[in-house]
Amino acid sequence: MPQSAKLFSERLNACLDDTDAPASIRERAVILSKMIDIPKQSAWTLLEGHVLPDQDTLQKIANEFEVDPKWLSGEK
Repeated sequence: MPQSAKLFSERLNACLDDTDAPASIRERAVILSKMIDIPKQSAWTLLEGHVLPDQDTLQKIANEFEVDPKWLSGEK
């Protein structure tokens, strides 16, 4: 799996930790999918670090958690 996707996943999960989201990946996928309106399977692959989101999805996630998209994606 790409290192950048893994770093993105770690940072995304840290954002969810900050919101006191449940630790279960299944529950997190449901929360994330509702939060940014994507399929649960897509949310799961992002949370697991299998893929990086496209720019639009990255921006939506960054806006939701009020973080810099460059930080979230591991660019800085």
